[in-house]
Amino acid sequence: MGHDRNFDEIFDRFQSRIKTNKKGLVREALIREDLLEYVLKDEGRTLSVLDSGCGLGDMGLWLAKKGHQVLATDISAKMVEHTAAEARELGLEGRMTVKQMAAQDALASGQKFDLICIHAVMEWLHDPYALLPLISQSLNPGAYLSLTIYNKHRSVFNSLIKGDFKRILHGDDYAGSSNAMTPPNPIEPERVRDALIAQGLTIELHAGLRCFYDYFPNKAKDFHELDDLLTLERRYRKLSPYRDFARYVHFIARKD
Repeated sequence: MGHDRNFDEIFDRFQSRIKTNKKGLVREALIREDLLEYVLKDEGRTLSVLDSGCGLGDMGLWLAKKGHQVLATDISAKMVEHTAAEARELGLEGRMTVKQMAAQDALASGQKFDLICIHAVMEWLHDPYALLPLISQSLNPGAYLSLTIYNKHRSVFNSLIKGDFKRILHGDDYAGSSNAMTPPNPIEPERVRDALIAQGLTIELHAGLRCFYDYFPNKAKDFHELDDLLTLERRYRKLSPYRDFARYVHFIARKD
């Protein structure tokens, strides 16, 4: 029987790569920009936020610093311990609650939120699409979902251009080793979009995250400045076909 991925066993490697890697910085910067543009326009309003699959807690901590009330959850005990320690160090205990909890349980708790963030979670679940029907019931009227997914189209295209046909021809298996940081279940953006619309959500944003950076030769990844990467991402990431081949796709949806 399959199971959802727990990052306890690779916590140290995950932390060092995410905190220092340019590709992680690009993704985080663009998600924050999207939230500021689509969700956080009313600076005087305090939102109730669920950061489900919070990882190292960066997004939840950022939102708590802005004055919002955040429930940050993760299946990993080490992620939860780290995030709680960061919240204490920053004096955010009054605005941020941290719990060890699976994404499915957080969404099925009966609590409702003004913003739900589910970033890079679905692709690590054994049954990823089963998460989607749980979302609408956890949103207040007028509330927002911020969902990022590991894009299956990018995985297929990358294998094709590298001549790595085996996984495409035989079983469509994208899983890495048990210690790998490659998600086992890349997600189809169209299937996510259709499921959200079927729940009565309105798609406000459908954009790529890292539309071209991951295709660079390794030397080029170190050569280009972060500001230049972000400038070009902003120019193309909301357009097809660029967003269709991005490493991640970001959806922001509103419950009417």
